[in-house]
Amino acid sequence: MKNKLAITLLVCLLGEGAAAQEQEPELRWGEFGFYSNWRRYGWEIDSAYPFLAALPDLREFPKLVDWARAPEMNRADREVILSQMKALSRCDFERPRISANDDKEAAYLESVAKWAEWWTRYGSALAEALQNSGRRHETAWSTVAPTPYLGCPDYPISIPKTWSTTLHFQSGDYGGFTEEDIDLRIDLRIDGDSCELWRRYRTGWAGKGEWTHELWRDLTREEADLFFCSLIYSIDNPWFFGRDEISESDKPGEDNTIKGIHGRPEAWTNYYPSVEWSGILDEDGFVILNHDPWRWHSLDHKMGGETSLDEPIGVVFRRVRDLFPDPSWDPDSSRWAKTSPPPDWLWIRDQQASLDSEGASEPD
Repeated sequence: MKNKLAITLLVCLLGEGAAAQEQEPELRWGEFGFYSNWRRYGWEIDSAYPFLAALPDLREFPKLVDWARAPEMNRADREVILSQMKALSRCDFERPRISANDDKEAAYLESVAKWAEWWTRYGSALAEALQNSGRRHETAWSTVAPTPYLGCPDYPISIPKTWSTTLHFQSGDYGGFTEEDIDLRIDLRIDGDSCELWRRYRTGWAGKGEWTHELWRDLTREEADLFFCSLIYSIDNPWFFGRDEISESDKPGEDNTIKGIHGRPEAWTNYYPSVEWSGILDEDGFVILNHDPWRWHSLDHKMGGETSLDEPIGVVFRRVRDLFPDPSWDPDSSRWAKTSPPPDWLWIRDQQASLDSEGASEPD
């Protein structure tokens, strides 16, 4: 009888342990076969860093911050650590340009401090939310995966209740040959599930001309959630866009030195295209994710050699282009409608554009 009781208790304990494990999903992402969003070595190196061989769980993020600040970490170690923090947080806080006169150590520690702040203000709560209420989003995954037979990953996603984002695309130059500005903003304001998506655009001389404002009609909370989740999966898997083209394909018999932008009106050109993205911001304007990858790492450059997109334009513009198409490309599903600008639409870029064009004169 005692043996039966002991066995019963053991089975119960094992069952509780298994249930506890099921309640704690692995919180890591940004890896796919040879590819990863962090710097993995294909060979063994001598290092004291404990996570050199495998990406840690998001809940280990404070340890990454501590190791990033550890004086014994060399340049190669630091490169791995920052790339892992970038992959797990989906944030890029590295300074894009450091001049020869800049204090490189101060710039590095400043970036680490921003990741530490991200963990304090958002990341720690995100880890808890993912564990308690996060879930997979198969529908969003299906808009990103290159084949319907590739299953949705197991790691969960948590959608914030309030968030906003602004995307700016431009091509051409100030000389007037070709210049386009498109500003897209998704502003999810939860007030009875109120969601709004606006954009504005103009073509012509840089900094000149009237903006055309448009509203995406009847944006639903489900569509906003779909965009958010598909953006997460896109950031985690930029290699899925390896064959995506920013520019239109060549047309036989035409001069294709300057091409159009795929998914945009004919006037949009690929002459020096660029994108600026605010990232996803919380209700206080704090960045909760802002990594817009267009490059990634490969363990084997012979078998998995493709490690960048066709232009230094990441996945965010491509997601916006595909999920909210321009009517010139997809008139059946596009819901852009011309409208007056919203009263709270603050375009800081206007001031900069005005300053940029002060020294330039329009062509005769």
